[in-house]
Amino acid sequence: MGTQFLVLPFSSQELSLGSHASISGLAPSNPALFSGFDNKPQLYCDRGLWYGETTVAQFGCNFKSNNTIKHIGIKYSGINDLEFRDEVPQNSPLSSFSSFGLSFDLGTSIDRGKHKFGFSFSFIHFGIFTEESQGLGVNLGYAYQINRDFYAGLALQNLGAMNSLYSKKPTLPRRLLLGLSKKIYFNKYSNNTMASYEYNSLNNKSRFNIGNSFQWNRLKINSGLSISKEVSELSFGCAVMISRYMIDYGIRIGSQGLGIPKIISLRVLLP
Repeated sequence: MGTQFLVLPFSSQELSLGSHASISGLAPSNPALFSGFDNKPQLYCDRGLWYGETTVAQFGCNFKSNNTIKHIGIKYSGINDLEFRDEVPQNSPLSSFSSFGLSFDLGTSIDRGKHKFGFSFSFIHFGIFTEESQGLGVNLGYAYQINRDFYAGLALQNLGAMNSLYSKKPTLPRRLLLGLSKKIYFNKYSNNTMASYEYNSLNNKSRFNIGNSFQWNRLKINSGLSISKEVSELSFGCAVMISRYMIDYGIRIGSQGLGIPKIISLRVLLP
């Protein structure tokens, strides 16, 4: 777990498409691209499992007023069946313990025509066994509208620090995202294709994410491919919009055979 829980996908959209700096959402990778409706709060709730049966969940709300969108949300990740064992082999563990991560987020995005700016603050709290650590992270984002349906985005995540855990201060996974997305319309259909480069300072590895979102009427089908030096992952998702509600489900299949992460999401537009 550790601070790496901050880079896990917490929504079915991010799980099925990948992490992209050029697409909008209620809790996007790029804080410049928070989405919302004028003067109508929009709620979201996500719940699922990551590799190793790790629970992931988030809840939040976005509110748009004029050219500004305010965001508030909370993320949780945890695992409960970790075992504490001695160096000598034995049938039963000495004890069991849990590990968890919490992030309380406050953010805003500002629309200035073709230029979009955003930032968010993350109040971070995580623990393992009997030790806990708290800290603050800052996320910055920028997006440029090249033309009507063509976007470029840049995001920097987790710029901040934690206090000591045991005798050392945990390091935040500073993350860089660069991406492009292009939407194409034809008759009653639309298709959004996106690609991003991702760098994580904790593992010093690069990752390339490719995603595609196809929409027909109230049905949306997502797919994605994520490639790094050692791991390749395929992902799929489907969303249905009914009146003020949207239900979204996504899965991911990795080349290491560690399980199949899955997340279900609910979006609600309030009156």
